[in-house]
Amino acid sequence: MMRPSGSLVLAVLLGLSACGGEPPEPPPKAKAAPAATGPAPGTPVSALTPPPPPMSKEGLLAEVRKRQLTNEDFVESDTNRDPFRSYLATFATQAPIVGKQHKIVLQKFGLDELKLVAIVQGDGVAPRAMFVDPSGMGVNVVRADHVSKADATVVRIAPDRVFFEIEEDAGSGKTKKIERVIELHAGEVVTQ
Repeated sequence: MMRPSGSLVLAVLLGLSACGGEPPEPPPKAKAAPAATGPAPGTPVSALTPPPPPMSKEGLLAEVRKRQLTNEDFVESDTNRDPFRSYLATFATQAPIVGKQHKIVLQKFGLDELKLVAIVQGDGVAPRAMFVDPSGMGVNVVRADHVSKADATVVRIAPDRVFFEIEEDAGSGKTKKIERVIELHAGEVVTQ
């Protein structure tokens, strides 16, 4: 089936208007039912009464002047807040205690649990030491790294040992520095 072209439709409409015939009017749209003017079922009677008109400024001031204040009017409660009380402490939190701000390598293990298995040195290369944790995972450290639960600082890496410095609390807010040394292959029996 072919669709009539736009010019054909236009010609038909012009012919109808020339003949005195008018195109049929579209059917009237259904009108919406008028909204109910009464209250909804179950509405309380107090909601049906209109609110009283607002008081004038003068009338409100006259009413406030007549009121006698008592000590109970000045007791702080949820509905009666003290305008001079600071509520800043309610929103302020205690400042967090900031620990050391550096990465600690192998922080789950004590320094005695770590085993020094290799030291790499060379010309133009910063010395590195490799430690193995009890699970068998190896980690390289360099000078100034922090290692273990004790937060020991690598002070120096020698060809056969690593020197650590540990800060311990000496009481009354003072700290003392203790030097620890872990030797390469310490405790191993060498057989020939």
